[in-house]
Parts: sequence; structure tokens; C-alpha cells
Amino acid sequence: LAITMAASLAPFFSPPVPAHLQQQNDQYAAIASQPRHSMVEIMNVTSRMRGVYSLDWTLQGDKMIIVTKDSQLRLWNADRNSEERSWSGEWMYAECDPNSPNRTAGVTWPGRFRLVDHRQAGFAADVDLKALSDKLEKMLFLCWRPDSSYVAVGTKSDAVQMLDLRKSELSLGNSMAASTEVNQMCWTVGGEAFLQAEGTSPGRIAVSRGVDLASGPMFSVVAHQSATVALCRDPTGRYVASGGADCFLNIWDARSLGCIWSCGPGTQPVTSCSFSSDGSLLAWGSGGPAGESQVSVFGVDTKQSYLQHQCGSAATMLRFHPTMPTLALAVADCSREGSFVQFLKLGS
Repeated sequence: LAITMAASLAPFFSPPVPAHLQQQNDQYAAIASQPRHSMVEIMNVTSRMRGVYSLDWTLQGDKMIIVTKDSQLRLWNADRNSEERSWSGEWMYAECDPNSPNRTAGVTWPGRFRLVDHRQAGFAADVDLKALSDKLEKMLFLCWRPDSSYVAVGTKSDAVQMLDLRKSELSLGNSMAASTEVNQMCWTVGGEAFLQAEGTSPGRIAVSRGVDLASGPMFSVVAHQSATVALCRDPTGRYVASGGADCFLNIWDARSLGCIWSCGPGTQPVTSCSFSSDGSLLAWGSGGPAGESQVSVFGVDTKQSYLQHQCGSAATMLRFHPTMPTLALAVADCSREGSFVQFLKLGS
């Protein structure tokens, strides 16, 4: 994958690089000078979970939540490479609570929202959203607000709904019937703004104020020549990244949403992206019906490429470990119409 960088706006939008991040990037630069095989350790390759819809690390990083196409939500011990518990349902997506090591929110295709306590076999909450609003069915994804007070859910019909979790009983917050396809969502680190990746042409990032969807987006920016497919936020609050069907990955200042620099174009659309816990690394997956399918990792501040991992098929979802430079990825297995999970360890 050819990588080019355009950083002309960096002096105007980029905050100073903290010393510890620069030191971390120097270490990754030293790793990049070594042979590729010494940089990457494939810790586990699990072929039993054919068909992965979503994956996420728990808060402490000792386990993963994996949604599989056989209608299971699985609690997976990454160190032991074994399943600890599972919950049945027509799951489509799940994301771990950013403030609790034992709680996960998930949505099902028929329109149910569920909270799972990893220590229990049942559900901590099970709400039929379709009974509350006829727009809330055929659920596709969700996104926790960073303080865990709200969860935003998205549907196949591109409706976006805020769910208020501040009280013991869930209630509906504001909703928005999007005029275009919504592919992914994320919040700024303080929850002040809510971003949506739009599948327009050109592709846009729409920005709403906090949990207020009723007023519509405050503004939107053109992010890609074609659909904006992937969207993620730097955990330190400095940056947002977007990936598009135009095969570009763009880095944005999280405060101004000014584009700082770009990577690309590649040969295939960007399918997913993820920042490391300290914001020093950004990984993105690419792939499609034809051409190369790979995961690329580069330093956010050094703008140096550290890894290009050939997957064979599209990497449909990436998630960095919450404390270590370990990357979990779901890779489509086109030959078996499913997917499998890999864990890549970069450095020590």
C-alpha cells in the first residue's frame, strides 16, 4: 500500500506532542527498522467462530466480547483462547461499557437492546425498542457515550436513537431520521459532540451537539470523495480518523475537525480503523472483492508506517487492546462465507 502524507495544516491544528508519546513513537520507529516477522506475533488464530459481526475488548483487556453470526454473544478469554460464557439472541453488535469491566451493551436484529453482566447467565436489562418506537428495528450498531450515561443505536433504515441509561429504567432520548446512510458513529472524548460517518457521495462526517439529535447536525464536513465507511476517536482526545470507499484514511483534529493529514490512496476501501490506548498508533483495515486486503499500522505523531499485515481477505473490524499494543481483528473468510479472529502483538 502506497502511503503519502499531507501535513500542511498540522502547525495550525495539532496540539503539542506530549513527551511520553514522542518517546513511545521513538520506540516504535526502532521496531520498524527490524525485519517484519520480528514486529508481529500472531498470538491466536481462532477458526471456530465463523461469521463475526463485531468484537470489542473489556475495560481491563483480559477478555473480549465477540458477536458471531450463529446468534451468539461470546465472552472470550484472549490469554487462554477459550470461551467463558455465551448469550443467545439474534445479535448484530455489542460494545463494552467504557467504565465497567463487567458490562456490555448489545442490540439484536429484531430490535432488542440488552445489557449483559459478564458474571451472570441472564440479562441485566432486556428492552424491546420496537415496542417503544416502530422505527427501532433491524438494529445494526451502537456506541457508548464516554461517561456511560447514554448509548446511541443505529438501524438499517438509518435512524439514530439516544438511549438514556442514567436511571435504573432505560428511557428514550432524542432521535434522528438520517437523510442518508449512517455507517459508523463515535463521540469526542468528553462526549460534547457526536459524529456520524455518512455514506453520501462525497462522503461526510456529520457532527451533532452532545445527545441532542432533535436539532439535527450542527455541521458536516466533506471527508471523502465517496462514502465515509469507518470512523474512530483517539482515546486521548486529540484526533478523529475516518476511512472511505475512496481508499483514503484521513486524520482530523478532534476540536476543530480540520483535516491534518491523509494516508492513501490504497487499492481497496478502508473497512475499519482503531487508535491505540495512548493515541500513538492508528491501525486500519482495507479490502474488497478484488485486490489486496491488509491491516496497516502507523505512528500518529511520527507519520511512519510500522506494519502492513496481509490478511488474505478484508479486515472487517479492528480493536486495539485498552493498555497494550495488541490488535484484535476480524478477517472475512470469503471461501467459507464467514470470518475469523486474529490477535496481533506489535512490539513488547
